[in-house]
Amino acid sequence: MIVGSGGRESAFAIKLSEDTTLFAVIDYKNPTIIDCVLSSGGDYLVGNSSDPETILNFAKEKDVDYVFVSADEPLANGVVDILLENDIKAVGGTKEATRIEWDKIYSIEMMKKTCPEFTPFYITISTKEDIQRAMDTFKEMDLEVVVKPQGLTGGKGVKVMPEHLPTYQDAINYTTTLLEDRPTEKVLLVEKLHGIEFTVMGITDGSALVLSPASYDYPFRLENDLGAGTGGMGCFTDCVKKLPFMSDEDLANCKLIMQRNIDEMRRLGLFFNGVLNGGFFVTKRGIRFMEFNGRFGDPEGLNILTILKGSFSQLLEDIWNKKLSEDKVSFIGEASVIKYLVAREYPYESADVTDFTVNVNAINGMGLNVFFAACVKSGENSYQTLKKSRVVAIGATSKFIDEASLKIDEAIRMHVKGDLEYRADIGSKGNLEKLNEVLQKM
Repeated sequence: MIVGSGGRESAFAIKLSEDTTLFAVIDYKNPTIIDCVLSSGGDYLVGNSSDPETILNFAKEKDVDYVFVSADEPLANGVVDILLENDIKAVGGTKEATRIEWDKIYSIEMMKKTCPEFTPFYITISTKEDIQRAMDTFKEMDLEVVVKPQGLTGGKGVKVMPEHLPTYQDAINYTTTLLEDRPTEKVLLVEKLHGIEFTVMGITDGSALVLSPASYDYPFRLENDLGAGTGGMGCFTDCVKKLPFMSDEDLANCKLIMQRNIDEMRRLGLFFNGVLNGGFFVTKRGIRFMEFNGRFGDPEGLNILTILKGSFSQLLEDIWNKKLSEDKVSFIGEASVIKYLVAREYPYESADVTDFTVNVNAINGMGLNVFFAACVKSGENSYQTLKKSRVVAIGATSKFIDEASLKIDEAIRMHVKGDLEYRADIGSKGNLEKLNEVLQKM
């Protein structure tokens, strides 16, 4: 059984329905998930996918063998905890284990303990009186600031100097606002890292760790990395585990960081398995840590599921049974690109729904994948947005990143109609050249 309704869960559904009976708890009628569930002979429930009791009751009712939980809110709400307490096999972390995602201060303090050499400079803010003194410290060190709320924000709460916060005073004002709006939380101020940001998702059974190919995400809404921050407009992986701008040492250091933190969670007696998602920067000083997520990223997870070889259900069973090893996880050896289509207003809520069409069969016939997210089916090949979040993702693989990118552009041009927007520059030749220029200037 899977939990959640987004594009990430659509990718899970496609892979799991290949060889298992699939069940799902979804917040709305995601077309991909429903098609996969019904074609597998399973069933679904439309309800609150973040509510532990709802998940537990449906799992019991359908007598499922395994539940895979890999979305932030269900994990933070303790869905895995209640399943384990009722002797249901769950892949994912408990609420306390996934605190590494939902509590950014806890996460960076664990990093400082396990991997100080890879941890950026930071200051924790508890009261308004702390703000000016902390900002003066960043000024004296000639460091720009990233302001992070302590808790979950769906990828939209972090603000960076100077893109979102032109001056130190703007950073002070935003920090003040966060303390006022979230009175039970602290605020994290972190040095802005200069380099190239990327993600590595490590598959783990709580002890063993196998890295997925590293991925490069596009968090900004508009082309050329302009506009508001989003949950991610798209992503790419290369045909090998490292990205074009990474060295073998960079990849090895990422694995070292993740393994140390998995070992620390086990030492603390925390139940964690599934995916440890590490956000990092390549800088002129080497690898620097940015954040952890306790689950597959979105869109990064779509990339990884697209290129994963073999049975995903067997992989989840191996994770539960602590039989994970390098020889049991392999990938097809091609680059992958994912591009999300969104309503014009995204990342802000739309005033009205948007009608659009997608010829899924035609796109699948081109060798590409379609992952529906925040939309519902309204007719044959016809769909309607839900006024929020990303609408539908399209993924392609190829020997080269830019070739996969062009395949998606062609599929959208030919088989998607409606007032949706996307970033054509994701994985494009021009964008890859810009990344190389950044690398050369470091």
